[in-house]
Amino acid sequence: MSFRREYRYNFGGNNNNPINSIWSIVILALVLVGLFILARFIFRILYFLSPFLLIATAIIDHKVIVNYVKWLGNMIRRNTLMGVGATVLSLVFFPVVSALLFSRALFKKQMRKAQQEQETRKIGEYVDFEEIVEDKPIKLKRLEKQEQPQTREEKKDDRYDQFFN
Repeated sequence: MSFRREYRYNFGGNNNNPINSIWSIVILALVLVGLFILARFIFRILYFLSPFLLIATAIIDHKVIVNYVKWLGNMIRRNTLMGVGATVLSLVFFPVVSALLFSRALFKKQMRKAQQEQETRKIGEYVDFEEIVEDKPIKLKRLEKQEQPQTREEKKDDRYDQFFN
């Protein structure tokens, strides 16, 4: 005879209870409303900061803004509908675009700084120097060459020397 056991885990009580599903829907709605309020708050802050971020981007690296405008122009030339759509979305989401351009400018600045630091490690730093002009060169006495005593006596019948004769 075989026995069969069945284990059921019922978290939160009975699954057939309609109140549990209603509470789940209410909590989900509250979380979504909270996320919406948080996103609206962040977007409002970015809306007021966006002109300053765009000016700071132009000061840090103006080529970021120029390249973005060129990218939009190229997109309009290649695919007119997508280009116009990207331009309209850039205007609607201007605060987000200005924050992204600002972050890109900061990133490029950090990359240039790291690259310059790497070059100074590799090449070395340039140092200011002062050229010293001497009046007269120093003249030293010539020393005669001293002969060193030979430590080994030369043998006239050395067999090794025969190879070079």
